Amino acid sequence: MNEPAERLQRLLEAAGMAEPAYARLQVSALPRARSAMAHFEFGDPQGVPLLCLHGLSVSGLCFEPLHEELARQGIRAIAPCMLGGIHLDEPTRTLSTLADELIELMDVLGVARFDVLGFSWGTLPQLAIVARVPDRIGRAGLVGPMLPTRFVAPSEIERLKPDVRASLALARHAPALHRGLMGLVGWLPVAALLRQFEDERCSEAERAALAPGGSLRANLAHWIEECRRTGSGFYTRAWQMMLEEPGYALSDLASSPVDLRLYVAENDSVHLPVFADRIAAARCGIDLGAVARARARTSPGWKAANDAADVHRTVFSQGRTHIRMVPGAGRMACMLYLRQALGDLMAPRLSAVPTSTTAQPPTICQVSASPR
Repeated sequence: MNEPAERLQRLLEAAGMAEPAYARLQVSALPRARSAMAHFEFGDPQGVPLLCLHGLSVSGLCFEPLHEELARQGIRAIAPCMLGGIHLDEPTRTLSTLADELIELMDVLGVARFDVLGFSWGTLPQLAIVARVPDRIGRAGLVGPMLPTRFVAPSEIERLKPDVRASLALARHAPALHRGLMGLVGWLPVAALLRQFEDERCSEAERAALAPGGSLRANLAHWIEECRRTGSGFYTRAWQMMLEEPGYALSDLASSPVDLRLYVAENDSVHLPVFADRIAAARCGIDLGAVARARARTSPGWKAANDAADVHRTVFSQGRTHIRMVPGAGRMACMLYLRQALGDLMAPRLSAVPTSTTAQPPTICQVSASPR
């Protein structure tokens, strides 16, 4: 086991985590990147490989509630801990290098072809992977897609939720101050941290899920606690990575064979629907305004979102590019309706393709925490 992998194992032991789900945690050395990555596996170990990429404030553990659903669908979910939880806090990591590490992780695990599902911040490295190895990916579901700021217009930055704009500005101009503030935030009660997810544009379903006793609140609090045990520095690094060179251009998507599915919420003030419009326009080689107009023509008259299986409605479809929207929903739809996005992404199933390479056996260390 290499030195970064040993650091991850020590971090796990120091965190004193007694999660039953941590029996599924693995630490894989990444020789090319001279790094290592901790990752969970959920679902069917022999199933169709699905790379699952988490958002900010949580880790790969957030996919654990989908374990039974993943197993039922015959999916082998590989959920890395990129930022937060058991991860390496490396100031040199960028979106570009993170994408390289995730691709190498799939190599190390012997997975030649896979699908990928990401939400919120996780869609940033996800899009880089789609641009870099399109021939290895069958389907890509981006739930609440985000974009590096170099692909975003200043007017769109101004439409973001105020705390998101403030984090981007501080991470750009005063990263040390941002990191210090995040350290102080780490001492706040979880109930106070959960308030950052509240938004006047959230739907009634989202508000109910975030309320005490709500379906999402308990899980989200649990995941935030997990990340908080291992420090708060990753917050600053995450925002900085949005500001840096991502290592690809949106035009790289134009010739991609990937079945690209963009899941958005109508009233989202963090993952603006226009971000999905930009991705779709670049992919299809058409004007951004044409995508936005197509989406707007489909939206009027919808009823508020509910927890039905068909909660996502198609508002744009061209070739292998689709935008599916949750009407009346805000920023938390990306997590509240993750199960529905998974069901839409993976059904009907991919045609039979080879999923494993004949590479050397992976360098993996199976680890689990001792009970406290």
